[in-house]
Amino acid sequence: MPHTTGQDRAQQIDVIIVGLGIAGLTAAIECHLNGHNVIAFEKTPTVLHVGDIFSIGSNAESVIRHWEGGAVSNLLNEARCAIDEIQVFDETGKLQDVKSMEGYRVGEGYVVNRAETVTIFFEYAQRLGIDLRFGASVTDYWENADKSGVIVDGVKIEADCVIATDGIHSKAREAIFGAGVKPKKTGSAIYRSGYSMEDLKHNPAAEWLTKGKEGADQLYHFIGKDITVLVGTGRQGKDVYWGCMHKSLHDVSEPWLQVSDVTKALEHISKWGVKDRLEPIMASTPKGKCFDHLVLTMDPLPSWVSPKNRMMLLGDAAHPLLPNTGQGANQAIEDGATVAICLKLAGKSQVTTGLRVAEKLRYQRVAQIQELGHHMLKALQNANWEGENEEESPTMLTRPAWICSHDCQQYAHSEFHKVASTVAECKK
Repeated sequence: MPHTTGQDRAQQIDVIIVGLGIAGLTAAIECHLNGHNVIAFEKTPTVLHVGDIFSIGSNAESVIRHWEGGAVSNLLNEARCAIDEIQVFDETGKLQDVKSMEGYRVGEGYVVNRAETVTIFFEYAQRLGIDLRFGASVTDYWENADKSGVIVDGVKIEADCVIATDGIHSKAREAIFGAGVKPKKTGSAIYRSGYSMEDLKHNPAAEWLTKGKEGADQLYHFIGKDITVLVGTGRQGKDVYWGCMHKSLHDVSEPWLQVSDVTKALEHISKWGVKDRLEPIMASTPKGKCFDHLVLTMDPLPSWVSPKNRMMLLGDAAHPLLPNTGQGANQAIEDGATVAICLKLAGKSQVTTGLRVAEKLRYQRVAQIQELGHHMLKALQNANWEGENEEESPTMLTRPAWICSHDCQQYAHSEFHKVASTVAECKK
């Protein structure tokens, strides 16, 4: 914990954070690093996350690289998937594209195990001495003109502001904005899995995934009409990952993550010409390691900030992003870094302004990425390899400069006072 005098403590902003996934842990870390006093609550008893892979690009890595003098970045690099390129095939097995790992190479970003990343963030937060409380159920939220807070196990806890990062099925969103604001279905669902290579290495039909590629990792995309399959390895061939996103017309999946039967996933590729390559990998999934859930979305909320401006939603609670954007974690990290800076620049007496400025700095950017995700999903489902322009081409990887080159911390520092003036005018 940073040393503070009594006078310093009086000026510290007290921040409550609810939910300790990527968004909540980032917000906790960044708020602490910016001098705020943080208490964070998580309903699960321990750090818990499904262990498939995800990507952190250069726009979020610009935040992480500063943590602990680069030590956290080094830990993520040790855990990273050593992928040199992504090969993209159609459902017949014909190679359609080869994509570089620009933006995700060492020093730029990471393709890494999700559960391991959450653990690395959590352990860094512990080393900082942040007050992280697990097994704590937040049952209600409250605010007035001067304070806001939560009810945890029947106890009222107050702070200068509350940051809710409790995910796509956010209870905070409902408490702050009402029961009518809920995620909606996209018409797609996804099966996903990650397991040890030990469960696959004796299957000769799956040798193509690793043969001649020792010490490196692979990532393959197979894109067909209404169905996309990802297959890859991690930790230098120690882990296997796969995912199958498909149209879900009958709503057999649930909105939340659930254990599923891998045979249901196999049905979606039963008529694919490349089935013989994919089936051995998917069918080797150990029992209990295949998960299934609907792909959900949400229209941009009218606001992420509560009526009295002392509570704010971040991450999936505020703006769930489709998985095909590859930006869910990235935007959550940008959120946490931005709000921490805005609170610091606003000061304790202007916390409400700090939250409003953070929202204005983030809102349009995220809304544009949400819209991009819907265009990408449509192109994926159409699987039109003969499209006349790049926007029609199916892809699971997009790296426009306006997304990947953005430095959210620099932007927050440079734009804060101008936006704060606008917010102040609106309050008059």
